[in-house]
Formats: sequence, structure tokens, C-alpha cells
Amino acid sequence: MAEKTSWDTESGLLDDYDFAVKEAWFGTDDEVENPDDRIFLFLRGEATVDGELEDDEHRERYSTGKNWEVVEDGAEVENATGKNRFNQNAGVGRLINALVKVDDGDTAKALAAKGEAYEAATFNGLNMHMERKIVSRWTDSDTGEELEWALALPTSVELKAKSKSKSKKGGSGKAGRAKGKGTTPSLRSDIIDFAAEFEDDEHDDFVDQVLDDAVFARAEEIQDDDELHAEVLDADSKLWAKAH
Repeated sequence: MAEKTSWDTESGLLDDYDFAVKEAWFGTDDEVENPDDRIFLFLRGEATVDGELEDDEHRERYSTGKNWEVVEDGAEVENATGKNRFNQNAGVGRLINALVKVDDGDTAKALAAKGEAYEAATFNGLNMHMERKIVSRWTDSDTGEELEWALALPTSVELKAKSKSKSKKGGSGKAGRAKGKGTTPSLRSDIIDFAAEFEDDEHDDFVDQVLDDAVFARAEEIQDDDELHAEVLDADSKLWAKAH
């Protein structure tokens, strides 16, 4: 990071930081003009700069664009036109584009496994390095003033949150651990803990995710152990039975 001098100015906002998202929701913001007409995705969590905690309640917001409505008490939004994609020029659209472009597709794959873009929980648990970037400039038609819009967007991502699978009840069931550090020494124990987050009839979903290294941190270790790999694939194994 370049050294700042007294001749540099700042926005008063964090411009270059790490963001660990602890909470995500959709809603309105009373701080904006016509708040009832504008819906945002809110992200809140810990912001650190150069490894030092800067703000343990840091918040960023991203506009959804037109025609979106909050449902499920902020857990989701739905569009009045029936579409399920955000406009790429809206704040959420720009956030999504930045997320899926940070690598060769691993992040996009992991996010899709977690849930839909219109579900707030999909963004919960993200660990991102953020840089505030100017995404648009325009001239105010009334005053002639030059204006600009800046957003904090990710330049790298580490996924920590659990992904989503469908439960037998038809809702969102629990699913696996994201790829990351901090695994325990016992691979078998990790697998059993992971399997316990699935319903009895979700063995196929469990297999798909536990062998995906974008979802389960120790997937490659399973592939390297022929006996354990076979047990993971067997719905009648002691491993699966112990988890349930």
C-alpha cells in the first residue's frame, strides 16, 4: 500500500481493507432520499486494515435497482417483473460482477453452491479484500456539478460460510463448510461433522459437496484415501450412520 502524505485527501470511508461479513440482509435505508422506493443489500462485519481491526461493525450497502421488493423479513428480495437477475449497473449487480471475476471461476462456483444472488444468506460469511472504486461519473442537470459514485468492491475473496442444500421439507437445509483454513487434525471427524448437517435422505447432496474442494476444505484428502473415499460414497456406511 502506498504511503499517504498530508497532500493526499480521503473520503472519510474505508478505501482499502479486509471485510469479514457477519450479517447480510435486504432492506431500506432512512438515510437516503425517498427511502421507501430504494432497496439495498446490507453487509455488516469486521473491517481490518493491515491486520489491525478498524471497525467491528463496519457496514456497506448496495442498491438493488428498480422493481425489487423485500420478502422473508429481509432474507430475500423478489422482482415484480418476475426476473431473478440484478441489473449490472445497480450496486448489487456491480458487487456480483466483481465477486465472480476475482478468480478463474472458483468463487462463482462456490457462491452458486451456497444459494441464489437474491438471497441475503449467500453473501453472509464472505471474507473479502475491498477497494473503493469510482463506478460512475455524471453531471447534475440542475447545478452542472460533476458527481461520482464510488463502491467498495472485492478484489479477492475467501469463502467461509456454509453452503446450502434443499431439505426434505422443501426449505433450505444446512450444508457444508467452505474452503478455507482452520481444519481439525481428524479428517474422519470433520467428515462426520459435515455429514451431520444434512438430512437422512440427502446423502447424494452430501457426497457432491464433501468432494468439492470449493465447499469442503479437505476434499482432496478424501480423494487420496481410497478406503475413506469408498465409505463416503456408501449411504449404508458407519460414517453416515454415526452422523445421523
